[in-house]
Amino acid sequence: MLGNKQIKKSVILTIAVITIFFALCIGETSGSTGTGSISSENLTQLSASSQNSDKLYGIDFSPYIDGQNPNYGSKVDREQVIERLTIIAPHTTWIRTYGTENGLEYIGPVAHELGLKTAIGAWLSSDTEANDRQINELINESKNGYVDLAIVGSETLLRNDLSEDQLIEYIRRVKQAVPGINVTTADTYSELLNHPRVMAECDVVMYNSYPYWEGTSIDSAIEVQDNVYKSIADQINNKPIIVSETGWPSAGNTIESAVPSPENSARYFNDFVSWARKNNVQYFYFEAFDETWKANYEGPQGAHWGIWDKDGNLKPRMETILSGESETKEINETDAESEEPVSKLDTGLKESMSSPSFGIIYGLVGLLAVFLYRRK
Repeated sequence: MLGNKQIKKSVILTIAVITIFFALCIGETSGSTGTGSISSENLTQLSASSQNSDKLYGIDFSPYIDGQNPNYGSKVDREQVIERLTIIAPHTTWIRTYGTENGLEYIGPVAHELGLKTAIGAWLSSDTEANDRQINELINESKNGYVDLAIVGSETLLRNDLSEDQLIEYIRRVKQAVPGINVTTADTYSELLNHPRVMAECDVVMYNSYPYWEGTSIDSAIEVQDNVYKSIADQINNKPIIVSETGWPSAGNTIESAVPSPENSARYFNDFVSWARKNNVQYFYFEAFDETWKANYEGPQGAHWGIWDKDGNLKPRMETILSGESETKEINETDAESEEPVSKLDTGLKESMSSPSFGIIYGLVGLLAVFLYRRK
């Protein structure tokens, strides 16, 4: 039989081994995120969590109505901006814009008055004089406190309006002028993957992804979106990622397996927002209102991307996701399938015990046990 002293030494040694093992495990899991995993550790600087079921994270916003076309120099007044923003303000945290002239400069101040966060965009093209005006106004609005995120260009690389070096120079120009503001550009995911220097220059990576334009079936659309997100995450070092545009038209041409319809538009809206909330992915949904002028450039579907129609009426079946009903249903179904309910306390405890601080505590306890063992 073992003596009391030997038993005590065995117990102490066992405690030491177990605690040091836990310390090593926790240190490994807390220090890595895994490539391709959806992480939001660095997204807190961009305000509210996308898991808020009462509001959308963000909406792509243009204030144009029938008869207006920005390509023909149409101007909007402050009253029109107020009218259009007032419709969507209760349903979103952020709005994103696409220019800084011809009345679009009113959007930042009005949005802040309505309690919204603003991602203000400067529209860039091959016209360098126009680009200078857009950039200068973006800088002015940023300095005046109307910009929470500055976007330098939209799909500029896709249209081949500027070279990679030219775009980077514009981004740097804004970053140097307003060092306290996050600065980025927005483009299709394929263009960004082909231009890693552009992603490296941005404070935040914003990509556009449309399963509809790629001819993807509505049944596979979210799987495609998830894979795109992970492909971007694989190429950057834990930098914040935002889906800057995605949506599904309620009418227009069928593209391979992608069918535009009110039903599919509502389904994609529901499925995408639910996916984003589940994975805490920040996004701007395209778009607030139907804009008839876009049909001249994108085909008939160009006029039917809105959550609301051209007159500001919410489209059928869109109200479910805005009210949070779909998200609540999904959570309840998940809980019902679980063997045991997951409480906030359980979740918080798991997060705390997997933190680096707990790893340090485990390690210290293990070292203390070894010290006591040697003294015995």
